Amino acid sequence: MMRPTGHFLLLFACLAWGGSYAVGRFGLNDGSALWLTLWRWGPGAIGFAVYLALTWRRHEAVLWRNLSQITLIALLGIVVYPVTLFAAVAETTALNASLYLAATPVLIALASTVAWGERLGPLDGLAIVLGLAGALVLIFEGRLDRLASFQVARSDLWAIISALAWAGYCVALPLKPQDLEELPFLAALVVIGTAILLAASVPFGGSIPMPAESAVAWSMLYFAVFPSLLAFYAWNQGTARLGPSRAAPYNNLVPVVGGLLGVSLLGEAIESYHFLGGGLICLGLMANGLRDHHS
Repeated sequence: MMRPTGHFLLLFACLAWGGSYAVGRFGLNDGSALWLTLWRWGPGAIGFAVYLALTWRRHEAVLWRNLSQITLIALLGIVVYPVTLFAAVAETTALNASLYLAATPVLIALASTVAWGERLGPLDGLAIVLGLAGALVLIFEGRLDRLASFQVARSDLWAIISALAWAGYCVALPLKPQDLEELPFLAALVVIGTAILLAASVPFGGSIPMPAESAVAWSMLYFAVFPSLLAFYAWNQGTARLGPSRAAPYNNLVPVVGGLLGVSLLGEAIESYHFLGGGLICLGLMANGLRDHHS
Protein backbone atom coordinates (compact mmCIF):
# COMPACT_ATOMS: atom_id res chain seq x y z
CA MET A 1 0.00 0.00 0.00
CA MET A 2 1.40 3.38 -1.05
CA ARG A 3 2.14 5.78 1.82
CA PRO A 4 0.76 9.34 1.56
CA THR A 5 3.41 11.94 0.79
CA GLY A 6 4.50 14.58 3.25
CA HIS A 7 2.82 17.26 1.12
CA PHE A 8 -0.50 15.39 1.18
CA LEU A 9 -0.37 14.95 4.96
CA LEU A 10 0.32 18.65 5.50
CA LEU A 11 -2.50 19.54 3.10
CA PHE A 12 -4.91 17.33 5.05
CA ALA A 13 -3.91 19.01 8.32
CA CYS A 14 -4.55 22.45 6.81
CA LEU A 15 -7.95 21.33 5.52
CA ALA A 16 -8.92 20.17 9.02
CA TRP A 17 -7.65 23.37 10.65
CA GLY A 18 -9.30 25.53 7.99
CA GLY A 19 -12.60 23.85 8.80
CA SER A 20 -12.25 25.21 12.33
CA TYR A 21 -12.93 28.71 10.99
CA ALA A 22 -16.40 27.70 9.86
CA VAL A 23 -17.19 25.28 12.70
CA GLY A 24 -16.00 27.77 15.31
CA ARG A 25 -18.91 30.05 14.42
CA PHE A 26 -21.19 27.77 16.44
CA GLY A 27 -20.18 29.20 19.79
CA LEU A 28 -16.84 27.63 20.62
CA ASN A 29 -15.49 31.04 21.62
CA ASP A 30 -17.64 31.05 24.77
CA GLY A 31 -16.02 29.97 28.01
CA SER A 32 -12.62 29.63 29.62
CA ALA A 33 -9.64 29.16 27.28
CA LEU A 34 -8.29 26.39 29.52
CA TRP A 35 -11.56 24.45 29.61
CA LEU A 36 -12.18 24.92 25.87
CA THR A 37 -8.76 23.43 25.18
CA LEU A 38 -9.45 20.61 27.62
CA TRP A 39 -12.72 19.88 25.79
CA ARG A 40 -10.70 19.76 22.59
CA TRP A 41 -8.16 17.19 23.80
CA GLY A 42 -10.02 15.39 26.58
CA PRO A 43 -11.99 12.80 24.53
CA GLY A 44 -8.91 11.79 22.57
CA ALA A 45 -6.81 11.65 25.73
CA ILE A 46 -9.14 9.05 27.24
CA GLY A 47 -8.80 6.80 24.20
CA PHE A 48 -5.05 7.33 24.00
CA ALA A 49 -4.64 6.58 27.71
CA VAL A 50 -6.31 3.20 27.15
CA TYR A 51 -4.10 2.60 24.11
CA LEU A 52 -0.91 3.40 26.06
CA ALA A 53 -2.01 1.19 28.94
CA LEU A 54 -2.54 -1.76 26.58
CA THR A 55 0.81 -1.24 24.80
CA TRP A 56 2.81 0.05 27.77
CA ARG A 57 5.40 -2.71 27.84
CA ARG A 58 6.27 -2.09 24.20
CA HIS A 59 6.80 1.69 24.64
CA GLU A 60 7.70 2.02 28.32
CA ALA A 61 11.48 2.25 27.94
CA VAL A 62 11.55 4.81 25.13
CA LEU A 63 8.84 6.96 26.74
CA TRP A 64 10.63 7.15 30.10
CA ARG A 65 13.99 7.76 28.42
CA ASN A 66 12.65 10.69 26.40
CA LEU A 67 10.04 12.02 28.83
CA SER A 68 11.53 15.51 29.10
CA GLN A 69 11.52 16.32 25.38
CA ILE A 70 8.09 14.72 24.86
CA THR A 71 6.74 16.86 27.71
CA LEU A 72 8.29 19.98 26.17
CA ILE A 73 6.67 19.28 22.79
CA ALA A 74 3.31 18.56 24.47
CA LEU A 75 3.53 21.76 26.50
CA LEU A 76 4.13 23.87 23.39
CA GLY A 77 1.64 22.30 20.98
CA ILE A 78 -1.07 20.72 23.11
CA VAL A 79 -1.22 23.27 25.94
CA VAL A 80 0.31 26.71 25.33
CA TYR A 81 -0.55 27.14 21.63
CA PRO A 82 -4.31 26.38 21.75
CA VAL A 83 -4.90 27.96 25.19
CA THR A 84 -3.27 31.25 24.22
CA LEU A 85 -5.01 31.19 20.82
CA PHE A 86 -8.42 30.92 22.51
CA ALA A 87 -7.39 33.69 24.91
CA ALA A 88 -6.15 35.84 22.02
CA VAL A 89 -9.42 35.56 20.10
CA ALA A 90 -11.25 36.70 23.24
CA GLU A 91 -9.06 39.76 23.83
CA THR A 92 -7.71 40.97 20.47
CA THR A 93 -9.02 41.26 16.94
CA ALA A 94 -9.08 38.30 14.57
CA LEU A 95 -6.92 40.38 12.21
CA ASN A 96 -4.16 40.82 14.78
CA ALA A 97 -4.22 37.16 15.82
CA SER A 98 -4.07 36.05 12.19
CA LEU A 99 -1.16 38.38 11.44
CA TYR A 100 1.07 36.94 14.14
CA LEU A 101 0.27 33.38 13.04
CA ALA A 102 1.08 34.36 9.44
CA ALA A 103 4.61 35.18 10.57
CA THR A 104 5.24 31.69 11.96
CA PRO A 105 6.57 30.15 8.70
CA VAL A 106 9.40 32.70 8.70
CA LEU A 107 10.14 32.01 12.38
CA ILE A 108 10.06 28.25 11.82
CA ALA A 109 12.38 28.43 8.82
CA LEU A 110 14.91 30.63 10.63
CA ALA A 111 14.78 28.62 13.87
CA SER A 112 15.10 25.30 12.00
CA THR A 113 18.16 26.60 10.20
CA VAL A 114 19.78 27.48 13.52
CA ALA A 115 18.61 24.44 15.52
CA TRP A 116 18.86 21.66 12.94
CA GLY A 117 21.10 23.08 10.23
CA GLU A 118 18.38 22.92 7.57
CA ARG A 119 19.51 24.61 4.39
CA LEU A 120 17.07 26.97 2.71
CA GLY A 121 17.46 27.01 -1.06
CA PRO A 122 16.00 29.59 -3.48
CA LEU A 123 12.75 27.62 -3.87
CA ASP A 124 12.35 27.38 -0.09
CA GLY A 125 12.81 31.12 0.28
CA LEU A 126 10.41 31.81 -2.59
CA ALA A 127 7.77 29.55 -1.01
CA ILE A 128 8.02 31.37 2.32
CA VAL A 129 7.94 34.86 0.76
CA LEU A 130 4.96 34.07 -1.50
CA GLY A 131 3.08 32.42 1.36
CA LEU A 132 3.66 35.36 3.69
CA ALA A 133 2.64 37.85 0.98
CA GLY A 134 -0.54 35.91 0.28
CA ALA A 135 -1.40 35.69 3.96
CA LEU A 136 -0.91 39.44 4.38
CA VAL A 137 -3.17 40.15 1.39
CA LEU A 138 -5.91 38.01 2.96
CA ILE A 139 -5.49 39.43 6.45
CA PHE A 140 -5.50 43.08 5.35
CA GLU A 141 -8.06 42.51 2.59
CA GLY A 142 -5.66 43.81 -0.04
CA ARG A 143 -5.43 47.28 1.52
CA LEU A 144 -1.92 48.55 2.07
CA ASP A 145 -3.21 51.41 4.24
CA ARG A 146 -4.37 48.89 6.84
CA LEU A 147 -0.91 47.33 6.88
CA ALA A 148 0.73 50.74 7.30
CA SER A 149 -1.56 51.66 10.22
CA PHE A 150 -1.16 48.35 12.08
CA GLN A 151 -0.02 48.68 15.68
CA VAL A 152 0.90 46.11 18.29
CA ALA A 153 -1.54 46.45 21.19
CA ARG A 154 -1.08 45.24 24.74
CA SER A 155 -4.03 42.88 24.20
CA ASP A 156 -2.02 41.16 21.43
CA LEU A 157 0.24 39.47 23.97
CA TRP A 158 -1.71 36.19 23.90
CA ALA A 159 -1.63 36.13 20.09
CA ILE A 160 2.14 36.68 20.07
CA ILE A 161 2.68 33.91 22.64
CA SER A 162 0.43 31.61 20.61
CA ALA A 163 2.41 32.21 17.42
CA LEU A 164 5.72 31.67 19.22
CA ALA A 165 4.41 28.47 20.83
CA TRP A 166 3.30 27.05 17.47
CA ALA A 167 6.64 27.92 15.89
CA GLY A 168 8.40 26.30 18.84
CA TYR A 169 6.26 23.17 18.51
CA CYS A 170 7.07 22.79 14.81
CA VAL A 171 10.79 23.33 15.38
CA ALA A 172 10.82 20.92 18.34
CA LEU A 173 9.17 18.03 16.46
CA PRO A 174 12.54 16.58 15.32
CA LEU A 175 13.18 15.88 19.02
CA LYS A 176 10.74 12.98 18.62
CA PRO A 177 12.56 9.73 19.46
CA GLN A 178 13.51 7.89 16.29
CA ASP A 179 12.54 4.53 17.81
CA LEU A 180 9.02 5.70 18.73
CA GLU A 181 6.27 5.32 16.14
CA GLU A 182 3.98 8.24 15.30
CA LEU A 183 0.84 6.90 16.97
CA PRO A 184 2.32 6.25 20.44
CA PHE A 185 4.20 9.56 20.13
CA LEU A 186 0.96 11.48 19.52
CA ALA A 187 -0.74 9.46 22.25
CA ALA A 188 1.95 10.47 24.75
CA LEU A 189 1.71 14.13 23.68
CA VAL A 190 -2.06 14.22 24.09
CA VAL A 191 -2.14 12.37 27.43
CA ILE A 192 0.68 14.48 28.94
CA GLY A 193 -0.77 17.72 27.55
CA THR A 194 -4.27 16.90 28.81
CA ALA A 195 -2.90 16.08 32.28
CA ILE A 196 -1.23 19.52 32.38
CA LEU A 197 -4.44 21.18 31.17
CA LEU A 198 -6.54 19.40 33.78
CA ALA A 199 -4.14 20.36 36.56
CA ALA A 200 -4.34 24.02 35.48
CA SER A 201 -8.07 24.09 34.70
CA VAL A 202 -9.33 22.94 38.09
CA PRO A 203 -7.83 25.86 40.11
CA PHE A 204 -7.57 28.51 37.36
CA GLY A 205 -9.99 27.51 34.58
CA GLY A 206 -13.05 29.45 35.71
CA SER A 207 -16.38 28.57 34.11
CA ILE A 208 -16.75 25.26 32.30
CA PRO A 209 -18.28 25.63 28.79
CA MET A 210 -21.07 23.11 28.26
CA PRO A 211 -22.74 22.34 24.90
CA ALA A 212 -26.24 23.80 25.33
CA GLU A 213 -27.26 23.09 21.73
CA SER A 214 -26.71 20.14 19.40
CA ALA A 215 -24.79 22.35 16.94
CA VAL A 216 -22.31 23.27 19.68
CA ALA A 217 -21.96 19.62 20.72
CA TRP A 218 -21.22 18.56 17.14
CA SER A 219 -18.74 21.43 16.83
CA MET A 220 -16.92 20.23 19.95
CA LEU A 221 -16.82 16.72 18.51
CA TYR A 222 -15.36 18.09 15.27
CA PHE A 223 -12.66 19.97 17.21
CA ALA A 224 -11.84 16.85 19.23
CA VAL A 225 -11.34 14.69 16.11
CA PHE A 226 -10.30 16.62 13.02
CA PRO A 227 -8.23 19.72 13.94
CA SER A 228 -6.86 17.93 17.00
CA LEU A 229 -6.10 14.22 16.68
CA LEU A 230 -6.14 13.70 12.91
CA ALA A 231 -4.61 17.04 11.94
CA PHE A 232 -1.79 16.83 14.50
CA TYR A 233 -1.04 13.25 13.45
CA ALA A 234 -0.87 14.30 9.79
CA TRP A 235 1.16 17.45 10.55
CA ASN A 236 3.66 15.55 12.68
CA GLN A 237 4.11 12.92 9.96
CA GLY A 238 4.42 15.51 7.19
CA THR A 239 6.93 17.55 9.17
CA ALA A 240 8.98 14.42 9.90
CA ARG A 241 9.20 13.64 6.18
CA LEU A 242 9.87 17.15 4.83
CA GLY A 243 11.44 18.98 7.77
CA PRO A 244 10.06 21.96 9.75
CA SER A 245 11.17 24.66 7.30
CA ARG A 246 9.57 22.96 4.28
CA ALA A 247 6.38 22.26 6.20
CA ALA A 248 6.18 25.87 7.44
CA PRO A 249 4.63 27.47 4.29
CA TYR A 250 1.60 25.21 4.62
CA ASN A 251 0.55 27.23 7.69
CA ASN A 252 -0.59 30.03 5.39
CA LEU A 253 -2.95 27.67 3.57
CA VAL A 254 -5.24 27.48 6.64
CA PRO A 255 -6.94 30.90 6.12
CA VAL A 256 -7.43 30.06 2.44
CA VAL A 257 -9.30 26.88 3.33
CA GLY A 258 -11.22 28.73 6.04
CA GLY A 259 -12.21 31.42 3.54
CA LEU A 260 -13.37 28.91 0.94
CA LEU A 261 -15.50 27.11 3.52
CA GLY A 262 -16.91 30.43 4.71
CA VAL A 263 -17.98 31.25 1.15
CA SER A 264 -19.40 27.81 0.36
CA LEU A 265 -21.00 26.90 3.70
CA LEU A 266 -21.76 30.22 5.39
CA GLY A 267 -22.59 32.31 2.33
CA GLU A 268 -19.84 34.84 2.95
CA ALA A 269 -18.94 37.18 0.09
CA ILE A 270 -15.85 36.50 -2.03
CA GLU A 271 -13.69 39.48 -2.97
CA SER A 272 -10.87 40.06 -5.43
CA TYR A 273 -8.26 40.03 -2.67
CA HIS A 274 -9.28 36.43 -1.86
CA PHE A 275 -8.12 35.37 -5.33
CA LEU A 276 -4.89 37.37 -5.09
CA GLY A 277 -3.94 36.20 -1.59
CA GLY A 278 -4.97 32.59 -2.20
CA GLY A 279 -3.15 32.58 -5.52
CA LEU A 280 0.10 33.78 -3.95
CA ILE A 281 -0.11 31.12 -1.24
CA CYS A 282 -0.77 28.39 -3.81
CA LEU A 283 2.18 29.60 -5.89
CA GLY A 284 4.33 29.38 -2.77
CA LEU A 285 3.25 25.79 -2.19
CA MET A 286 3.97 24.97 -5.84
CA ALA A 287 7.49 26.37 -5.40
CA ASN A 288 7.80 24.21 -2.28
CA GLY A 289 6.74 21.13 -4.23
CA LEU A 290 9.12 21.88 -7.10
CA ARG A 291 12.03 21.27 -4.77
CA ASP A 292 11.19 17.54 -4.83
CA HIS A 293 11.88 17.50 -8.55
CA HIS A 294 15.17 19.36 -8.19
CA SER A 295 16.58 17.44 -5.24
